[in-house]
Amino acid sequence: MQKLKQELQKLGSLTLFFFISFSYILLVMKLLLKGYAIDFFVLSKTIVGALVAAKVVALLDISPWLNRFRQAPRYVSILYKTLFYTAGVFLLGSLEGVIHGLGQTGSLTGAVGAFLREENFYQFFAFMLCMAVVFLLHNIGREINLYLGKGQLFALFFDRP
Repeated sequence: MQKLKQELQKLGSLTLFFFISFSYILLVMKLLLKGYAIDFFVLSKTIVGALVAAKVVALLDISPWLNRFRQAPRYVSILYKTLFYTAGVFLLGSLEGVIHGLGQTGSLTGAVGAFLREENFYQFFAFMLCMAVVFLLHNIGREINLYLGKGQLFALFFDRP
């Protein structure tokens, strides 16, 4: 029961972090697009994205692939994990675009062509850069928490001096 409680707390804190981060990114995008009179509402996408990102990060954290640089300097581990997570988002985003194109065209080659024609790559890469920063901040926070000791980073910011 204690292990389940710890896992739920971990997922909850990860979800909250990603929700706040994604909300910030989407708020900036919304404000930039408002100048062109483009409105969009993506609260549900933010919530689902935060839940998915938290679960994926929690699962990947226990995999041997992400812990391969545990003995290296901390910055190597941080950069490796950031690149790994960002590459995963890139692959999933590309796959989502191809699947959307598959629904429109009915063939894989047509789907890839539709994805390449219709995707706004400037916007896609801007989103990827934002995601890389979110993952970088997450990984830096995790390494600082490991260095200080479990719960000490939280105490540093939220306990009274």
